[in-house]
This record gives sequence, C-alpha cells and structure tokens, in this order.
Amino acid sequence: MFKKLSLITLITLFMSFTALACSDDSSTGPDADEPSIVEIAADNEAFSTLVDALVNTGVVSALEGDGPFTVFAPTNDAFDNLPEGTLESLSNDQLAEILTYHVIRAEIFSSALQPEQSATTLSGEDIFVTVGNGVRVNNSATVVDADLAASNGVIHVVDGVILPDAFGDIVDNAAKRYFLSSLVEAVVTADLAGALSNESAELTVFAPTNEAFEAIADVAAGLTVEELTNILLYHVVDSRVLSTDLAAGEQTVQTLNGESITINVGDGGVTVNGSASVTAADVNGTNGVIHVINEVLLP
Repeated sequence: MFKKLSLITLITLFMSFTALACSDDSSTGPDADEPSIVEIAADNEAFSTLVDALVNTGVVSALEGDGPFTVFAPTNDAFDNLPEGTLESLSNDQLAEILTYHVIRAEIFSSALQPEQSATTLSGEDIFVTVGNGVRVNNSATVVDADLAASNGVIHVVDGVILPDAFGDIVDNAAKRYFLSSLVEAVVTADLAGALSNESAELTVFAPTNEAFEAIADVAAGLTVEELTNILLYHVVDSRVLSTDLAAGEQTVQTLNGESITINVGDGGVTVNGSASVTAADVNGTNGVIHVINEVLLP
C-alpha cells in the first residue's frame, strides 16, 4: 500500500527542522518557534507508518499549513492492529478520508476537554471524544500521550486508528456515539449485537438517544429480555433507507418485530409514529444506516 519515501521527500520533511526545546507546560499553547506537526511526526519512528500514509496520499500538504490543527496520531502499533489486509485494500482516496478523520481544524489541548464532546474533522465527519478513565476517541482509541505542542497545533497520540462511519457497521457506528450508549447496552442485553453487525445485512435503525431511554426508565426497568428484544426490533427495518429515499408525506414500513411504523416527511422534518423526531439522519455504514431519534418507539 505504502511506497518507500524517496530521499527528496525525506529532505523536504527534515530540512526545516530546528533544535529547539519544547515548552515545559504544553497546556499554554504552541510556540511559533516549535517544530510543526509534520516535523514532530517525521522525527519520531513510532509514527513512520502515519508519515508514509500522509505523504503517499498528499494529506501531508494540509498539515504543513498554518493551522491550527489538532491531530489524533496513531502509532505504528495502532496501524498494525487493524485487521490483516485492511491497509492494502484501501484506495488512496479511502486512506486520505481516514487520515483527515484524525484531524480537527482547531487547537484543542487536553485541559479544554469536557466529559463528552464531538468535533468536526477535516473529512467533514464528526469524531466523539469522552473523558473518564483517560481520554477516548470514538470509544475505540485511547490517548496515550497528550498535548505534544507544535508551531501549528497539537498532537495527541492514540493507540488505535479511528474509522469514519463508512468503514463501520451499525454496532460500530452506534458504539462510537456516546449519546447512544443506552441503546448499545440494550442491544447487548438482548443479544442482538451479532445480528446488527452482520456484514451481509442491509438495515435501517431508528436509534433512540440516552435521553429517550431515560424518559421511559420506569417502563424499561420492568421489561423482560424478550420484551426488550421486541422493542428494539421495532426500531429496525430490513432494508437500507436513506433520508433521500423518503417521499414527502406519510409512509408505512414494516419492522423486524413484524409490526409497522409510520414515517412522515414534512416541512418540520421527519417524524416516526407521529411524535419521535429524527435529530440526525444518514449515519451510513457497511451494513446499513442509522437515523437518531429523540423517543423510544413502543410497539
């Protein structure tokens, strides 16, 4: 997948290096005299796979700009932990999409993080960052070294490669979103994770938020596993339906529990069963699409 860097490329990467000391307190922000993000990465053997990928896709030119940028930088081990053959199977465009998904066009030090936040990346898609026992990105990668200050931003080293929605299945794409954690927990309890991650499936899931589950906490507390399973299957349609596939007005579709839901498309947006609003549409993955809703649908 990756071509070896030419001597000219290496000279280009290293020619602007300076022997300057880093600030003792990176939380104060980068200094103009510090090396750039690209220079820091190129000078660290642990990022050699990342640097090769940046150069081969041309993404390196974006990170050589003034920024500021925040880069979640996967180590060589992080790339090695991808399923065998993943890198080799990617086109340059796909790899570029993944690389830009690790970059935010803003300077965000760890001291500025809240318990939960999302941010739009250079790929145009959001990542989801949580702070608890460490800092997690998309609930799949952990920040192992934070606040490496650069002249044009900051690097946070991560132990996993984070993947855009297009590379994840429905369970992957729900699990990365902290506001769908109650749904993911319910799916695991009902033993539906395997069915919803079936790579040959084509599904549409109307995914209630954590707040939607909190609103029916009293009801949920008394459910059997069978009842919970029935409710969850009532949120799943056995075909991939994007928002662009919906016609204006009202339509009825059958769900996996055998009952039907009613979808209405109007000037005010999309509603399901008359009251649940779609708050985020078209989370499109490998085996289907998620539409986030603000209520739990009850059969």
